[in-house]
Amino acid sequence: MNGLEYYNRQKEVWNDKELEDIKIEYETKNLTVSQIADIHRRTPGSIGHKLKKIGLVTHFTLCRGYIDYKNSTLYKEIILNSMNRNKEPKLSIKPNKLTMINQDTEISMMRNEIADLKKDVKEMLRLMNALYDFESQ
Repeated sequence: MNGLEYYNRQKEVWNDKELEDIKIEYETKNLTVSQIADIHRRTPGSIGHKLKKIGLVTHFTLCRGYIDYKNSTLYKEIILNSMNRNKEPKLSIKPNKLTMINQDTEISMMRNEIADLKKDVKEMLRLMNALYDFESQ
């Protein structure tokens, strides 16, 4: 995994060939989101979101290698970078204050991920109930 400056295609539009490539790399070659990200110079998070959007995974956090990415220094660098973009850094911020901001950001992201997972579980339950009703007829 590289540093954030390596992933310089973050804002570029996805073309059909690239979508087909990541599909093959994930399904056939069994690459992780970080390995695919390195190939396409996009962040592992954007690869995970794209895999969900094209229907290869039900949730981006379930992608192969996502947990390793989430525990990486790259992930921390992305979080800090997004915080710095949203606010001008204050010189008076103490390290423990920065830690609290990081924790608040991660808690907020986890809440969003939990909400997405709840939706997925509800959908699975609905499908299981429909299957149960169908089989009992």
